[in-house]
Formats: sequence, C-alpha cells, structure tokens
Amino acid sequence: MKKISLMLVFVGFATLANAQKKVPWYESKDAAERGIYGPDTRAEAKTKWAYKDYMRATATAIRPKRIAGDKIYTYDLKTVIKQIFGDYPIDESVRFQDQPAAGFCSGFLIAPDILVTAGHCIKSKEDMENTVWVFDYTSDVYYNKSANYITIPESNQYKVVEILDTKLTNDASYDYCVVRLDRRTDRKPYKFRTGGELGFDDWIAMIGSPMGLPLKVADSAHVTNNEIPTYFLTDLDVFGGNSGGPVFNFNGFIEGILVRGPGRDYHYDATCGCIKTDVLMDLNYVLGRLFEEEIQAESGNAVHRITSIPWNLLVTGVYRNLELAIQDNNLEEFKEWGIYKWIYRKENQLPDKDNILILAAQNYRTDMLLEALGSAVIDVNMKDKYGTPLAHILAKNNLSSVITKVASVEGFDINARNSDNETALMIAAKNGNLDAVNALLDAGANAKLTNFAGKSARALAKAAKHKDIAKILKKAEKKK
Repeated sequence: MKKISLMLVFVGFATLANAQKKVPWYESKDAAERGIYGPDTRAEAKTKWAYKDYMRATATAIRPKRIAGDKIYTYDLKTVIKQIFGDYPIDESVRFQDQPAAGFCSGFLIAPDILVTAGHCIKSKEDMENTVWVFDYTSDVYYNKSANYITIPESNQYKVVEILDTKLTNDASYDYCVVRLDRRTDRKPYKFRTGGELGFDDWIAMIGSPMGLPLKVADSAHVTNNEIPTYFLTDLDVFGGNSGGPVFNFNGFIEGILVRGPGRDYHYDATCGCIKTDVLMDLNYVLGRLFEEEIQAESGNAVHRITSIPWNLLVTGVYRNLELAIQDNNLEEFKEWGIYKWIYRKENQLPDKDNILILAAQNYRTDMLLEALGSAVIDVNMKDKYGTPLAHILAKNNLSSVITKVASVEGFDINARNSDNETALMIAAKNGNLDAVNALLDAGANAKLTNFAGKSARALAKAAKHKDIAKILKKAEKKK
C-alpha cells in the first residue's frame, strides 16, 4: 500500500509539472515542487527583473542594536543554524549558507510612508522602537564576512513613528500590523485587493527575507486552502523571517501577509548526522490535483488576507497615495491609484481629512479633477471639513473647466451656500475670477441671490473694484 501511495504522489507531481500555467511575470520552471513543499526553488529577488518594483517596495526588519551608520552587523546563515542546532555538519542542500542573515521579519509598502507587516512582528510601542526597516537588502549588498557586517546606506533605513493598528489573536485568526514610517520613501508601493477574494488553486508569489537573508522571490505557488475566513493556506517556499512579507497575485496586487507555516525550517537528520531543510507536503492537495478535484489542504503556509484588516486602513493607504500624487502634481500616479473609485464616496471619507476631490481643487489640479469626474460616481455637492462646498473652492481657484464639467453632473447644486450664505458665484465675483463667473453663469447660477449681509454677487464684485465682472453680473440679473 505504501508503494502505491508513493507512486500516486510521484505521478501527481509529474502531472502538475506538465500542467503549469503561464502568467505575465512568471518564469516557468520544469518542476512543480516548491521550497519546503518539495525542492527549494527560491530565487534572488535582484535576478527577477519583472519583480523590480515589488522588490523595492519590500523591506526587512532589523534590530537597531545591530546598526551603526551604514553598517549592519550580522552572521551568515551557516553560523546562525549552528547557533540553533550545535556544531553539526550542514547538508549541502541547505541553500544560501554563506549569505548574511540580518533580519527577523519582512514588510511591504502600501503607500510611500505606510508599511504593512505581521502582527507578531510589531505588537507594541516597544517593538516599534526596537525595529528598523531596511530597503534594497539584496544579495548584491557588500558583505564583509571577516568583520561580520553588511553595508546599507542610512538613506535606505527607516524607523516607525506610529502604529496605525496592530492585532494578534491567540487563535491566529488575526495577525497584522500597519505602521507609518518616519519619512516618505521614493518607492512605488504595492496595490492591494479591497474586495472579493482569490480562488482555490490560484497562482501566487511572494518576496521576503527568509531566515533574515537578502530578499528572495518565492513563486510558482498556489492557494491550497481557501475556506478560512481571515487567511488562506499556500505551498509557498517560506522560512522564518518571511513573516510579514507580501503575497501577491499574478497581476501584482497584494492578496495578503505571510504570517506562519507548519515547518521548523531546518532539522537534525539522524541518517546523515547533519542539518537539513524541512521538506513538507500536504497529501490532500497533491491528490486533489492528481484527480482534478478541489480538495482543500489541511496544512500550509498561512497568509492573512489583506481584506481582513480594518477597512479604514485600506482607505488610508489609497488616500495617502492620491494625496501625494496631488502634492507632487503627478497625474499618472493619480490615475493609477484612481482605480479605487470608491475613495471618492462620502462614506469612505477619513475623519479630519478632506475628500480627494476637495484636496485636488484646493491644489488647483484641473487635470486630476477632470480625470476623477469623468470616471467615477461621486457626490458633487461634497463639502470640505469646514463646510465649504466643492463648487466654492472651484470658484475661488478659478477652475472654470472643472465648473463646467461638474455642473453637467445630475443633482449638482450650483447655488449651494456656505456658512456666510454665499454662493459660488459670489465667491468668484469678489475674487475677480472672470472665467469662473462666466462658467457659473453659463451653467445656470442665479445672479440675484444675496448673502446674509444682503449683498449680491454684483455688489461684492463692485466693492472689490472688479468692474468688468460687475457689468457681466448686471446683465445676468436682468435675464433672470
């Protein structure tokens, strides 16, 4: 019976190898086995150029006591393993033995200064202060083995100034942490899933620092159990140190946070008297693939679903990217993050933060406003946190083309009032914004309305000595 089972497993692996799928960034392999679920097929992140942006947005957590300027003191993996198991020989199948093992967790950017990791990596303020996040930690960093240090510029080292949220439950249902870094990075953050879920057997990949090593890519892996509400299981090649790392789908969107696995990473093997890498498999999943059945695995590396962290954190990530795009006047970046169209809705407005369209109007971003208005269902009568309607901000900043566009949206109140009972036309008139005045009048603004002081738009223009606008408004009053 044992021989038959082994044969089934062998045939199953062969079948999987021949049935591998192709995805845009996937470099196909000849074998289906993956990491601790078969031969270790991890690759250096720096060699996977299709993952370049992902690599740059992935960080490694290092203890500050190891760091002195641009030097980070560390032993190689071989020494670390011997510290754990004693002075046994290490089997040659254990990879990356001579590389530095400086880190203890992984993390990734969802905004240039917002990083996500596992909850067990940072549980408290004390953990926050005892962690430095390092970027560009790859296998080409300078490593002085005799002096036991690597060199990473201080410009690539970041501290945490705020824990936005962290949660680690005893039953491991929740294991996430979202933090704000001490400054903005110059890196392209990961985009992430905000709705729905991936499917059983879907392809996934990850980047991280297994055993604290320089960044490695683990791909050609699958979702092996998708029935658990807050996390899913995979056959990714991961080790201690991968915790907190990004797990993403074939489009590069984050699906979750790597949080734990069933293996011990390494073990003493009495048959050779040496240390070997753990090699695991889940027969449920293997046999299911063999017989083309959807059998959920009972074990595997667990990935906390990104959609199982609080919604306000996902909103914060999207908002921050759009906020920075507005500040930088970067239309392409604004378009990229504008795919999250729900960000414009009133119910997704963050406390003490203005809606993204309000922010764009305040910063004179005509192209961004037109982009958003042309692609999203929004509340065109929104107000800023002080109660000022969007139309008034557009009028004050003389954004006439946006006024014309927003006025064409059904339900737009062109005569909305602010706290002084002023209309947008009054705002444009007293500021001398001729283009905005014309756009508002063309869209049907009422020139006869008055504010609390009983003054019309024409009176306000006249008081501010904008005679040309006052003349236009006088004619408009007669037409009404």
